[in-house]
Amino acid sequence: MFASSLNELLMWLQQHPLLALLFVFLVAFSESLIIVGLILPGAAFMVGFGALIALGALPAGPAVVAAILGAIAGDSLSYWLGGHYKQTLKTRWPFSAYPGLMNRGECFFHRHGGKSVMLGRFVGPLRPIVPAIAGMLGMSRSRFLLINVASACLWAPLYLLPGYLFGLSVDLASEFAGRFLLLLALITAAIWFMVFILRQLFLWLVPYTDRLFYHLLLWSRRHPLAGEIPAAIVNPEHREIRGLSLLALLLAASSGLLVFLYEAIHIPLVNNLGLLIQNAVLELHNPPFGMLMSALARLAEPTPALLSASITLLWLLLNERRRHKLLIGHLLAVPVFPLLLMLLPASQLRLFSPAAILALSLYGFLLIALVRDIPVRWHIHFYACGAALIMLLMFARFYLGQITLFQLFTELSLSIIWISALGIAYRRHSLARKPERPAYKLLFVLLLVLALYPLVQQPAPGPQATAVEHYVKMKKADWLRHGWQTLARYRHDLRDQYRFPMNLQWADSLTQIKQQLSRQGWQVVERNPGRYLNWLKPDAPITQLPVPPHVHEGRYETLAMMKYIDIENRILIIRLWPTAIQITNAAGKDTPLWLGTVSRLKPVIRFGIRYLQTTADFNPYPQLASLQQHYRIIAKHRRQNTDNWNGTVLLLFE
Repeated sequence: MFASSLNELLMWLQQHPLLALLFVFLVAFSESLIIVGLILPGAAFMVGFGALIALGALPAGPAVVAAILGAIAGDSLSYWLGGHYKQTLKTRWPFSAYPGLMNRGECFFHRHGGKSVMLGRFVGPLRPIVPAIAGMLGMSRSRFLLINVASACLWAPLYLLPGYLFGLSVDLASEFAGRFLLLLALITAAIWFMVFILRQLFLWLVPYTDRLFYHLLLWSRRHPLAGEIPAAIVNPEHREIRGLSLLALLLAASSGLLVFLYEAIHIPLVNNLGLLIQNAVLELHNPPFGMLMSALARLAEPTPALLSASITLLWLLLNERRRHKLLIGHLLAVPVFPLLLMLLPASQLRLFSPAAILALSLYGFLLIALVRDIPVRWHIHFYACGAALIMLLMFARFYLGQITLFQLFTELSLSIIWISALGIAYRRHSLARKPERPAYKLLFVLLLVLALYPLVQQPAPGPQATAVEHYVKMKKADWLRHGWQTLARYRHDLRDQYRFPMNLQWADSLTQIKQQLSRQGWQVVERNPGRYLNWLKPDAPITQLPVPPHVHEGRYETLAMMKYIDIENRILIIRLWPTAIQITNAAGKDTPLWLGTVSRLKPVIRFGIRYLQTTADFNPYPQLASLQQHYRIIAKHRRQNTDNWNGTVLLLFE
């Protein structure tokens, strides 16, 4: 579903090039427009456009021209606004909301003069500000236009280039790692976007926090009973134990009520949306990413979080514990809310895992507490990294099917509320304490522990390549008549172009298949990581080039065997995946059925890398004719016939 949607998007862009180019122009225009460029993640869009150019969905030349024209137009409009309103521009909304940024832009212009227009194009926060400053300070129109055009001609190709290179690598790697790269790109983009939103929200809220806390204090004094919780959090002179305990009880009760409402009020839209996204992610499953997600999911368990908290607690106790009494108290309070959730009936724990909330809460509070003594200008960067890590942990659990999308948001929301309350309470009550030397050593130790923990743990027993949970028995006659048509036709690649047909079905044990192929001169493909160095050797023998695995239904092939053809300088390769079908013969013997592909590999050189690429020839009969001594081979034909495959599917059995 997801791959087909991606293919439809690429096809739509190819069919509507003018609309696609207009969108490129508007993004480049908005990216260069004063203030708007601060909000719009234009750089991410430009990287995406570069990838689409590499994949053939956007024409390269017109796309670069559209980006250049958009950048010129955006800067020109910003320059006109600065020249028209002069110094009054800084007093108008929304420019008045960014006085510090406007002043920085003005200082930057005074320091570099006309060069600032060129330099500012490549300096993130100042990019949409400098042209307006140039107009505001009276830079000549002809000089600005000359520098504007020159900088845009440099900016557009440079910002499109990373995406273009990524798109080329995806096209190269679609042979074996397309799903991994696509999933990695999607997660990176999603986390980057979420961190970008949180960063903007943080920058927007910080100037108003003191005013907000002041109004909360006034409200808590007017409402002594209900105001106990906000007073405990924001009032430095108020003891926070009682208020935070009330908050933990309130959150636990609210969580139970949330579960009740969720079960009582069935919301099809929420469930269907979650299933839709989960199925899309499931379609992109692949072994290397599964290993990465399994490692990250282990960090969402209580053990590594409690280990990190214990190390921090020990460090605090060994370093003048009286000074750190407040931090120790708040750190010991973190598990209170998750422990209260554990007291709820097991039937009410469907929407969240108290263990995961405990881990997230500990990580979040440790981040807030340890960042306190680091220079303020670095706070937002540490918070952004922490938010990205927490989102990665949650996505890892979602990817592995441990939680649903609704559970993900529930756990994240409850954790954020609890972390925020504890973090604000600690920071407000520690206002009187002088900043200390940042505990960089402790931070390094904690990061080292979190990095090593998944490596030293015993890997979770995942499904083996040959393991199938439930087998379906099928009579041999039924398989030969019509059952063979029920199996997958293609191994879908990244762009869903049906490049790899499944042209082989083999009913026999894996051991027998391997033995019979070995007698015919086939060899098992070696998975030696050292062979990947041969990609860089132009004179390496073709048989020494690595044969990367292929992915089908989220798993690598169980068996891959190759045979070198000296005359053609090609490699024949057979890849087999398990199916959930067992073939029953007339004697009642059950034999596993394997689904696979027979294809040729040829050496190609691209970007200085010499690697094996699958050729466009998937007609399997000539390659396996020699196996007729031991197997019966029946050639079936699918209706679908393409230039590189005549629809032939070989059925092999004893």
